[in-house]
Amino acid sequence: MNTGKRSICRILCALALLMALALSGCLSAQAEEAEWAGMRRDVTVILAQDAVRTYDLRNAEGKPLEPRMAPEMSGRGTPDVKGVEPDYRGVVGFMALQSEWEVSRFSTFNRTPWMLPAYDEDGETVVGEIQHKTPVLVIDQRLKEGKAYKFAGRLLVVRLDTKKQVWVDVTQFVTVPYWTLELKEAVRNGFCIAVYRSKSRYEPMDRKKHRGPLPDGTWVLMCDKAKFPRLNSPDRENNPLLGIIFRSNTGTESYYRFFLFFNEEDLTLVY
Repeated sequence: MNTGKRSICRILCALALLMALALSGCLSAQAEEAEWAGMRRDVTVILAQDAVRTYDLRNAEGKPLEPRMAPEMSGRGTPDVKGVEPDYRGVVGFMALQSEWEVSRFSTFNRTPWMLPAYDEDGETVVGEIQHKTPVLVIDQRLKEGKAYKFAGRLLVVRLDTKKQVWVDVTQFVTVPYWTLELKEAVRNGFCIAVYRSKSRYEPMDRKKHRGPLPDGTWVLMCDKAKFPRLNSPDRENNPLLGIIFRSNTGTESYYRFFLFFNEEDLTLVY
């Protein structure tokens, strides 16, 4: 048995042991989630190592590429040093909806999975789609400095679900699966979906300080308030989180966006 197969066997055994411990009640909820997160990272890196072997990927020195997780990098083409192009080659990351995407304008945001464009070698022609959350390994990049000191362009990635190579937009590449974080942290990295259930004593609030009930089970499109600089919560202490719900115009098939501010206790991240 080769090293790759032995590694996979170890991961599968560890997952089985973890599940047994969880079922027996030996792990707290927090410890269980931390263990699962670690296992998911390990499995993702093993898949990336398998992709390196499949394509015989090598670095600039001609040595086999060493895949790495890089949560310290900002992702989305944002330089970690002002004016210096970020180097994503060899980084294991994830495809993610970019903050400026059209989903914030339509009532269909809850039609999941969200799909992102995949490009051919010229980096311009769309040749398919790739799901939001798909793990990938970056093997090349074509970037140039764009607006607001960010870098724009394309990344050549190996999809770890299919082992296929494809070019993607750098703004749709993140180094951390933010949808696994606490909601208040997740929304700083990109769009996500939460379900509303009234648990706190703070009803959702609009920009004019009006509070009102919202049906339990309502799906809310959560977004980074930094992307909507004019939308500041009237009650930042109790209703800090910005979300979008869609309401239909009476007697028509059209919808309009309605911005509300929420208490974190009332929201559960689901996507």
